[in-house]
This record gives sequence, structure tokens and C-alpha cells, in this order.
Amino acid sequence: MPRPARSHLGATVRAAVAPVLTLAVAVGYVGADLAGALTEPPPAAVPPLVHGGLVVMQAIALLFRRRAPLTVLPVVVGLDLAILATSGGELGIGALAVIVATYTAIRRGRPRRRAYVVAAAAALATALVGGVAMIAAGVPALITVLAGGARIALLTALPAAAAEYMLGRERLAHATREQAAAAERERRAAAEAEVRAERTALARELHDIAGHHLSGIIVSAQAASALTRTDPEQARETLQALQQNARTALADLRRTVGLLRTEDEGPSAAPGTPPSVAEISTLIEAARARGQDVTLQVDGERAVLSPLAETAAYRMVQESLANAARHAPGTVCRVHVEYRPDAAELTVRNGAPLGMAASPATAGGYGIAGMRERADLVGATLSSGPQPDGGWRNRLTIPLQQDRGAP
Repeated sequence: MPRPARSHLGATVRAAVAPVLTLAVAVGYVGADLAGALTEPPPAAVPPLVHGGLVVMQAIALLFRRRAPLTVLPVVVGLDLAILATSGGELGIGALAVIVATYTAIRRGRPRRRAYVVAAAAALATALVGGVAMIAAGVPALITVLAGGARIALLTALPAAAAEYMLGRERLAHATREQAAAAERERRAAAEAEVRAERTALARELHDIAGHHLSGIIVSAQAASALTRTDPEQARETLQALQQNARTALADLRRTVGLLRTEDEGPSAAPGTPPSVAEISTLIEAARARGQDVTLQVDGERAVLSPLAETAAYRMVQESLANAARHAPGTVCRVHVEYRPDAAELTVRNGAPLGMAASPATAGGYGIAGMRERADLVGATLSSGPQPDGGWRNRLTIPLQQDRGAP
């Protein structure tokens, strides 16, 4: 709170400077007259005390110049015209107030056009009244013209130029602040977008891992529960597979959490090797161990994909198998990996759920969205939808670089 108080006090002091100086001119002029210091006082129809009073009135008017600049300027100029008209156009003790009022009107007056009209009218009136008073006092015409031009330049042109200069500086400072604020907003927006992208990537990764492994664990637990009485040996094998699946899920989760660690946390923070197409066979073996009926077919010469493309392909198959286990248990899943000269295509197809129509849930949720996001990241195409036989098919087509064999 102290800072605003000091700032307000400083503004008040600055606003009072011009009225105080104008008042000092009035006091000094009257004091000089009383002390007999004015050896050649200008011809005047009124005593110096009256002129001093007019300047005091100018000082009082200047106190309101920031609130009503276009009203204060005519008042101050009118008082100065009275001084000029009653002193033969030679007494300039009201000039300081006119300069200050003109500067304030140009800098703060709104609308700007009206401010310039008022300032021009004041300049013209000052030159005209001062010129007439000087001619009436017997001053030569040339000197009268030169004095009128000097009044216009000193009392109007120079204050107006100074006000325009300060306005230009204010506009430049305002533009600089706006530019800095815009840059800060862009920086914050970019940082927020980066955070959202990282959160989306992490959510996608966690969904792929948790969705796949937890679906397998649930299926294995259901199978083990059903086999407990009829085939205890098979139930034990199923439980062992369930344990292995849980360990795999834990390892994958640790690897994902490792992505969140900073580099200065040591070697334990390093994430594991990203999944690849070559590991799809291991993925299918784990699905078979859980009781899923899955087949794998690979055609063509294996091409090397980018790490992101390898991960996208692996996660697509993983999510498709998890969806089949949740929404179409007991059906056959066929995984087909085909390498063509221009693309690598992975297709996962499962039959219709037994005793029911194809579940629309496979088309919604975060699974399909995650597949599409990964496909977009690597420039791949994902087609996903129901089949005429009531089953479901996911197909990911990853374009290959035509120059991959170039040196």
C-alpha cells in the first residue's frame, strides 16, 4: 500500500508545479511594482495589482487543467487577453499559464480535433488582441507583426509540438507493453499446450497399458475361477499366466512413470525400450495364455519404422486385443501384418460377440481416440469400424519413406 500512496503524492506535487509557478509570477510582478523595481512599466489602463490578480486567477484555473483541459485553455487565454488589452500588448506575465494550458489541452484534450481547434482559436485571438493593443499604443506595424508571430510560436506551436512528442512516447511505451504482454501470453499458451500434449500422451500410454493388461487379468481371473473345480491344474496354469501378466503390467507402468522423472534422478529414471512391431508376437502369446483365440500372419519383408511408428503399431494391436477381450470374449481374433513397398499395414479383426450384436463400445472411449492420436503423430491412417458379419476391424496403414534405401 505505501507505493500507491507515494505515487499519488508525486502526481499531486507535479500537478501543482505549474499553478505555483504562475502564482509566483503574479507575486513577483506585484512585488516588483511595489518595490519600484519596474523602471519602465508598460503602458496600462489598470494598476499592476489588477494584472497580478488576473494571473492569480490563471493559477487557480490551472488547478483544473487535467480534468477539463478544453475548458481551462479558453479561460486562461481570456485572462491573458485582458492583460494584453490593458497593457498595450506588451505585458507577458500571463504567457506561462497559456503555455501550460495549451500543452495540457493538446496532450489530454478529447476529441483531438476539438483540442486543436480550441488551441488555434486561442492563438489567433492572442495574436489579434495583442496586435491591436500594440498598434493602439503606437508600436510600429513590423514589430507588431513579429510580436504576433512570436506569440503564436511560443504560446501555441511549441507547447503543441512538445505535447505531440510526449504522446508519441506514450504510444510507443504502450505498444511496447502490449507487445511484451502478447509475447507473455503466447509463451504461457505454448507452455500450457505443451503440458496438455504431455498429459494427453501420458493418458494415452497409461490407457493402453492399463486397459490391455487389466483386461487380460480380468479374463484370466474369470477363467481360473471357472476352472478351479473342473480342472485345478489348468486353473493353476492360468493363475501363473495371470501373475506374469500382472508383472508385465507393473514393468510397463514403471517404464511409463520413468518418462516423468527428470534426467538428474539417476539411471533408474531412464525409461525402457519403446515397444515395436517385432514384439507383437509376444503380445499375442500373452493373449493366448489368457485364453484368447488369436492368430498372427506376417507377409512381406519387414521394414524398419521410426520409434513412434513402431509404438503406434504395437499399441494399436494391444488396444484391439484388449477391446476384443472386453466386448467380444470367446471370438477369434486375427492379426495381420503386411509390409508393402509403400506402407506397413496392420489389421486386427475379431468376430461378433457370441449371442449379441456388435458392441458399439468398441468405437468409443479413449482407446480408439488414442489409436487415432498415435496415427496422426506418425502420418498414418487408421480405419476402424464394424464388419458385415457383426465383428470389428481396426486397420493401421503406416506410409514408408520412399528413400529408405538411399545412402
